[in-house]
Amino acid sequence: MPSDEAKHVFVSYVREDAEKVDQLCQALEAANIPYWRDRTSLAPGDHWKQKIRDAVRSGALVFLACFSEQSRAKGKSYMNEELSLAVEEFRMLPPGATWLIPVRFDDGDIPQWDLGAGRMLGDLNYADLFGDRYVPNLVSLTTTISQVFGTTGVDAATVRASVEEADDAEKPAKLRRMTKDMILNSAKRIELDDLISQETQHILTAMRDEERFPIQRLEGTGEDQVVRCAEVAADYWQLAEPFCASLQVAARWGEGQALAPWVAGLRAIAGEALKSKSGMTALLELQHVPALIATFTAAFAATGQARWDNLKTLLVDTTVSQRYGAGRDPLMQVENPWTPFGDMSHWLPSVVARVAKTGEEARTALKVFTGNHVGKYRTPVAEWLHTILQPHFADQYVDDTAYDDAFDRAEVMLGLISQDFDNARAVANSDQTREGRSVWFGRSTWRGRYGSRAVGIVASEVEVQGASWAPLEAGLFGGQLDRAVTAIKDYEEAFNRIARLHW
Repeated sequence: MPSDEAKHVFVSYVREDAEKVDQLCQALEAANIPYWRDRTSLAPGDHWKQKIRDAVRSGALVFLACFSEQSRAKGKSYMNEELSLAVEEFRMLPPGATWLIPVRFDDGDIPQWDLGAGRMLGDLNYADLFGDRYVPNLVSLTTTISQVFGTTGVDAATVRASVEEADDAEKPAKLRRMTKDMILNSAKRIELDDLISQETQHILTAMRDEERFPIQRLEGTGEDQVVRCAEVAADYWQLAEPFCASLQVAARWGEGQALAPWVAGLRAIAGEALKSKSGMTALLELQHVPALIATFTAAFAATGQARWDNLKTLLVDTTVSQRYGAGRDPLMQVENPWTPFGDMSHWLPSVVARVAKTGEEARTALKVFTGNHVGKYRTPVAEWLHTILQPHFADQYVDDTAYDDAFDRAEVMLGLISQDFDNARAVANSDQTREGRSVWFGRSTWRGRYGSRAVGIVASEVEVQGASWAPLEAGLFGGQLDRAVTAIKDYEEAFNRIARLHW
């Protein structure tokens, strides 16, 4: 046991809970947090009381009061005596300090110990160490203790385990929060890299699991197949959501080499979808869903933060194999709104979008369209992305108007960069007879009588700022003003044609 002068956790419990306390103490050890398991760890007789008082008053102790059915059933116990001392000290200290933390080993109530000043023990923040939330709550508890002690926190293995074992609903927020906590801390670089690499590997493993993501065949009628594909697309989004939640932070705040784990993740996820496989075309195309959503997430986050350098690093400099050819193309050129839906583009994208917007079952959503109750969405893939990503951008865009305008701008910037790439390829291949055209046209083409103003805003910026336009200074469009002007002209012509079709 560490020396008495060190900062410690005092774990107060009844002996019937010894096994649960064993697990708790193992986690404390893994997090390099010293502890006194009970008063027998301190000294014989009443000396333990003074040790605890001294530690509390010097800020060197966190007191964990562990409650369970067994502890509540005891009329008398050493734990009650220990807790009485902790409450006595708590009443004497100024409010605001975190050092007395109740812990529940089951869902029973925390005993109503009077802390004074109208406060009860149950009013304090407590940790639930039971059920499905055991691991993340244990990590949160050890993190809180480390912060109280001013130490570095939980070890990397515990952090990775907490993310891996988190349930689907909580995992995106957890990975996002950890990314925020670590990305600007160079001391956490390796730990964060390992965390993102782990998540990437989780995605790749799942994509190869044909029980979860079939690729060989679809059963049933054409309607049955559309429904099944819509369910698979939604499952791919659930799989990719934690990575995208982290990427949204990285694209805004990452610097240079710090983006390496997301670059590697994007390349690997897209590469998995691009691998040559036998199977049903519609199912194989759906493997591009994670890469598509990640691509737009990176563009949306970076564009909104004016991090053109990060957009270039993540989506232009990151290259993957061409879908049809031996070369390599920028990620945002390979993964576009129609890559996952080409073989079922008639109904599937609108069904996927409606399910996300309304919460309906896929079959119900399909019948709404096939029964002519409502028309299909004008730009269903963009509508889907707009819906599923909005919760993850709540901290970046303050209201719906800001979110909608930023979404339009991200679409347009992807379209312009894609158009520039096609233009550059046409120049390089002088014998090419067909000019390429960007396919990044979405909600911005119908928001407003003739589309949104996003293209015009960009054109005005370039006209006013010229070569000092920030995307050019970041190296987009090859850093060349004439290329940007040409891309805007070509893209705007196609944009306006599509916008007129919507009206």
